Amino acid sequence: MKGFLSQEEVKRIKEQYPAGTRIELIGMDDPYAPIESGMQGTVKNVDDVGTYG
Repeated sequence: MKGFLSQEEVKRIKEQYPAGTRIELIGMDDPYAPIESGMQGTVKNVDDVGTYG
């Protein structure tokens, strides 16, 4: 991701992924965090820069 998300984009993400939403990783290109596609989890929160936790 380049730069920061706008407040409007972060608001949309928070509305789309409220706490408790189930998510599944489609893919990730990060050799330092090798997480396999298909891993599933539950959103705990979305912070003010749009990062899921």
